[in-house]
Amino acid sequence: MRKYVLCLCFILLSAAAFCQKKSIVLLIKSESSTGIKLNGRDIIKVYKGTFKQDFSLLSSDSAYFYPKENAFDAFGNVNINQGDTLNIYSDLLNYNGNTKVALLTNNVRMVDKDATLTTNHLTYNTATRIGTYTDGGKLVNKDNTLLSKNGYYFAKSRDSYFRYNVSLTTPDALVVTDTMRYNTGSRISYFYGPTNIYGTKGDKKDRDTLYTENGQYNTQTEQGAFGKNNLYHTGTRSLKGDSLFYDKLKGLGRAVMHITFEDKEQRTVIKGNLGTYVKADEHTIVTDDPYVVMVTEDSTKTDSTTKADSIRKADSLQKVAKPGQKAAITMNQLIKQTIPGKADSALDKQAAALVKSKPVDVDSLKAEKKIDPAVADAITKKLTGKTTVSKDEAMKRLKGYAPSPKGSPPAKNAKKPPGKETLPEKHVIADTPKKKVKTDTIYMSADTIETQIMAYKDLKVYFEKQRLAHLPDTGIFKKLKAKDSKFLVGHQQGIRLDTNYRQPNFFGKPKVAVVKKKAPTKQQLRRDSLEKKRLSDSVAAAKAAEPLDTARIRILIGHHHFKMFKSDLQAKSDSMFYASSDSTIRCFVNPMMWTQGSQLSGDTIYMQMKHKKLDNMTMFPNAFIANIEKTDSVHFNQLGGKRMWGYFKDDKLKRIIFSGNAESIYFARDSGKMTISGIQRSLSTRITADFKDNKVTNMGFYNKPENRYGPEKKFTAEDKLLKAFIWKPKDRPVSKESIIPSFSKLKADAGKKKAAAKAAADKKKKGKQPAGKPAAGKAAAKDSVSATPGKLPALKTATDSTKKVDTAKVAPPKPVTDTAKVKAPKPVTDTSKVKAPANKNKPATGSVE
Repeated sequence: MRKYVLCLCFILLSAAAFCQKKSIVLLIKSESSTGIKLNGRDIIKVYKGTFKQDFSLLSSDSAYFYPKENAFDAFGNVNINQGDTLNIYSDLLNYNGNTKVALLTNNVRMVDKDATLTTNHLTYNTATRIGTYTDGGKLVNKDNTLLSKNGYYFAKSRDSYFRYNVSLTTPDALVVTDTMRYNTGSRISYFYGPTNIYGTKGDKKDRDTLYTENGQYNTQTEQGAFGKNNLYHTGTRSLKGDSLFYDKLKGLGRAVMHITFEDKEQRTVIKGNLGTYVKADEHTIVTDDPYVVMVTEDSTKTDSTTKADSIRKADSLQKVAKPGQKAAITMNQLIKQTIPGKADSALDKQAAALVKSKPVDVDSLKAEKKIDPAVADAITKKLTGKTTVSKDEAMKRLKGYAPSPKGSPPAKNAKKPPGKETLPEKHVIADTPKKKVKTDTIYMSADTIETQIMAYKDLKVYFEKQRLAHLPDTGIFKKLKAKDSKFLVGHQQGIRLDTNYRQPNFFGKPKVAVVKKKAPTKQQLRRDSLEKKRLSDSVAAAKAAEPLDTARIRILIGHHHFKMFKSDLQAKSDSMFYASSDSTIRCFVNPMMWTQGSQLSGDTIYMQMKHKKLDNMTMFPNAFIANIEKTDSVHFNQLGGKRMWGYFKDDKLKRIIFSGNAESIYFARDSGKMTISGIQRSLSTRITADFKDNKVTNMGFYNKPENRYGPEKKFTAEDKLLKAFIWKPKDRPVSKESIIPSFSKLKADAGKKKAAAKAAADKKKKGKQPAGKPAAGKAAAKDSVSATPGKLPALKTATDSTKKVDTAKVAPPKPVTDTAKVKAPKPVTDTSKVKAPANKNKPATGSVE
């Protein structure tokens, strides 16, 4: 019975479907209409008629209506209206009522509320309310204009899809992409392919530029979110990350995961996993594994023979002549560059008369005898340093080869210079000697890294605020004015007693002893004058090197757990400050530095860079250096004092100066056996030490030093160490990855997993748990670098330019001889530096004045 009921329901539904009326096109209004028959088709000519199908009204000046085909063609002032908001205008229309598809041609214009779409060919479906064009179109939505080759407009959702050569122009930006979706209601654009967003306001060099392959941009609120291959540019700075968010009105941006901030002008790169950018003060804060990459340079000449400066200037004017052309260097330029300021007025007049800023052939001038012999001698002297060389040889050196005179055949034995066979017989000046640039990289990290661009005058205000922040505010201790009492208060009026009578001066006032000052000696006067001149020169040089108040300065701040790694220098401290105005890295709160076998420490450390490489450093107060020689990790050479200055050359420590209660302890060793032969302990006002090849060459002790020398057995354990002694090799960063906090965590987790796996294997092998867990202890004792779990994702692009350190295989640093080690020389009797003596077994005597 149930089967029959279901069949009956199915039959009734089918009949209802067949009986449903077909949607037809109706002519509801016209000024006139005429029925004709053309080629067997029934046609109704309509003048100013209006058609209707469902909820669509179609009108035109004239039309051909095909009732049997449920279609019509319209001509002139065509209009399609759907509701109160959507209107489509064109010159021609072909409409099929069966498919409800309208083909509009010539001057097509679709108006939907505040959006207007214009094109020449539009296909529109009145049922789905979707419009399509494939030969170029333009959409205007208030202040936004979109252009594309293909477009799809959805009237129901007010979404538009654009394809090929898409551009969106807003009042502040230009968007160029390949695929875009745009909503005319919310005015939000969505990108699905390579997209470039260009800023259109401000200076051209400082305009913002953004590249992305997936994201969205709200043209009304000017907020954007981008999620694939993002790269943001502004001036010389760039920012990229896995996800970027930016609010242009507030000037606030944020980058998430694998972010890279680069400043090409300062050659600084900041990486991390979370960053915030404020455009108003160009302030950037990077957290979650941030680190900084700074490139240093060192230039070395490839050729040992250096040309004179004047010839090097002339070389810079080189231009290779093409066949049939003169060499592009004037004789006037050649004379000025070769003998600047040396030629007399007659020679200057002659040179000015010869050429007037036009290319001149040196060979023709020589053949025509237009070169003065004095000029040729001066050129020859600059080229060879001698005046006996002939002018032909001088010209040959200048040009690279000497051509034959005009009209004469070349010599039989004349040799063409190598590589010059195909060149014309015109002079070609040799190339300038190239310089080989050796680069190294400094990696710095902290819990939070902050960077900002400010004017130099603002930087001085910032420094002053920092200085005043450490001074106590005495204003809070001002006495408060006592409140007036409601009652009368009496104060005793007393007279101060004269106590002079208790100590009568019977013999008159004592005479004042006059101390005669010794007249300064000539040597002292000379020293004072030199010191005064040095100070004045240094102050003048500092003022000359000081930037202008309007100069843009980048500052860099590292908050908490700062670490630095360089191939030959490592450091750590609690915080760091860097300013590009003086290129100085300032480390605060228990800073420490390591350079091979030496450890440097102090309360504050300044490291200054010059020409993009380390130049000098300052430690104060309580500066201290501990050094070990080779594999001896028991006996430490030590230097300490209130302040230390260090000077670098080619990134190696060249000289150090300790001042203020300078102390030193040096362990003398036999050169062959490397056994301790004696200990020297010194105390003086100042100690200097020079280094060469990581060894001490000279030492000097100043202002009445106290020296104590003897065998090791005469010194107690306390005498072998200074009071400020500190030695922490485990805190030393061993690779550029080790400065990242998450990397250390990964290493620790990998070590635990490895220890657990080994313990489980031992337990399975022996059938019981090991008593002491030697496997776990052994794994924990290994260096963390050997158990590297993998490269940190944020360090994909952070490669070490020097290739000196293999961060994946680096071993713990072994105690080796370092640039900071100190060899004790014999104390000398003069204030000048003395060379370290070869025999170190004998105790030193004497003093240094």
